[in-house]
Amino acid sequence: MSWEYDGRHYLVNQWSDTSDYGFGWELEDVAPTPGKGVVVEAYLDGTTGAALLRVDTDEPLPLALVHRFIAEAAPDLAEVVAMVEAGDV
Repeated sequence: MSWEYDGRHYLVNQWSDTSDYGFGWELEDVAPTPGKGVVVEAYLDGTTGAALLRVDTDEPLPLALVHRFIAEAAPDLAEVVAMVEAGDV
């Protein structure tokens, strides 16, 4: 997925680590150059089972961007949590 907010371009990536049930979404600032890398990550901590959010930027982010990211990542994270709790993974 690719999003644009306030003249910046972002990529949304999903990742998983099946060795410890880790799963997450990354929001990467890619353009205009130079990109700023991953600025927000929503993930399931494979050791605790907690759904967490990490922000890795000193730059302000548009609230609408962060809200959309959380709103779209949350259902996927909840689904993975339910699968782990049910022993399906």
